[in-house]
Amino acid sequence: MISDCPNCNQALNFSDANKSRILNALDKLPQGQTLKFKCPMCKNAIELASDGFPLSDGLPSVSLTPVKPEIKSSKDYANKIAVPPPAPPDAPDISWLTDGTEIDSSIVENIMTAMILLPDDYMQHKIAEILKKESYQIYIPKSIDEAIESIRFKDYAIIVYHSEYENRPLKDHDFHKFMQQMSMKKRRYIYYILFGNSFKTLYDLEALVNSANVVINDKEIPFLSTILKKLKSDYNLLFKTYCSVLKTHGKS
Repeated sequence: MISDCPNCNQALNFSDANKSRILNALDKLPQGQTLKFKCPMCKNAIELASDGFPLSDGLPSVSLTPVKPEIKSSKDYANKIAVPPPAPPDAPDISWLTDGTEIDSSIVENIMTAMILLPDDYMQHKIAEILKKESYQIYIPKSIDEAIESIRFKDYAIIVYHSEYENRPLKDHDFHKFMQQMSMKKRRYIYYILFGNSFKTLYDLEALVNSANVVINDKEIPFLSTILKKLKSDYNLLFKTYCSVLKTHGKS
């Protein structure tokens, strides 16, 4: 079983649940197929063969060009054996379309996802409904540890956090400290929204002091959809060109 990313050589540190999920996927791989997923650290693709080991350069190890043996004489040339090309891989298994098998939402890619951590169930429900209407899939972790583990393995477009989620000053919250210490390579793609009774909505200086993209007072929850539209416009104006330049130079 793979333990380090073949691209950045950093330890993957999968949880037991993720290890089990990967092993199950490998067991069900059709012959000739590979399992692909992103490294949570460098974001480059990792491709595993059915034995659980990464492929070199992300490609099958079988050469598509017949290997020519070393020819020492004309007799050797006459007796050389042609290597047939590899057989094409089997078609993918699509039985899950008809047998009712559910796909684990934690591995759904290319869908914008929002994580919500709020102490009040009613407030949590209201914000979730607003974000669903904005085409976000919603993830609500059961604990801080679960939230942090999920962020390490999956990309989130928005994280909504409340200043009273942990019963102590915000600067001492374990989750908030995790967000403050996150590498900018990952952090710049997350829109971190802080809710709280003491915040002044859209006050940039307060957001900067708290390492957030924006702060919103609890009483402004009904206007969250309108606020998100303004935030998206401001964010694109400020960061879209910057991120494009980074990608052009092979950075993220």
